[in-house]
Amino acid sequence: MARADRQLDDLDRALLARLTVDGRATHTELGRAVGLSRTAVLARVQRLERAGIIRGYRADVALPGEAAAHRARVGIVVRTADVAGYVRRLRGLPGMQEIETVAGEYDFIVGVSAPTAGELDRVLDLIAGLPETVRTTTWVVLTRYA
Repeated sequence: MARADRQLDDLDRALLARLTVDGRATHTELGRAVGLSRTAVLARVQRLERAGIIRGYRADVALPGEAAAHRARVGIVVRTADVAGYVRRLRGLPGMQEIETVAGEYDFIVGVSAPTAGELDRVLDLIAGLPETVRTTTWVVLTRYA
């Protein structure tokens, strides 16, 4: 695996900016945007993936006729020696999008999405009801810009 702490140059940053906006852009399109050949872009993207800088690609889907998802960020304080087991239980809950350990007041920050406010409330209750969960704080997302 490549070193994740390697410095990014301006071309890497330009590629990452373009991929953040359009994760489906072809290597040819990316190359045109930053002034590199398709092959050079492919090599850089693969290196960034191996280094863990590009962690994946996803589809952000909004189906016609369906209400926009209700999103929230939840700060969680836990008491457990089995962090991996707790993360597995969180992953098993509906609507989990991101699960991150953080430094500071909270042990985890998780991203949750649900089709309705009621379903979001249910998932928040499930998180709070896990035996290892000591305390949660929820921030409901009002506007998403990216």
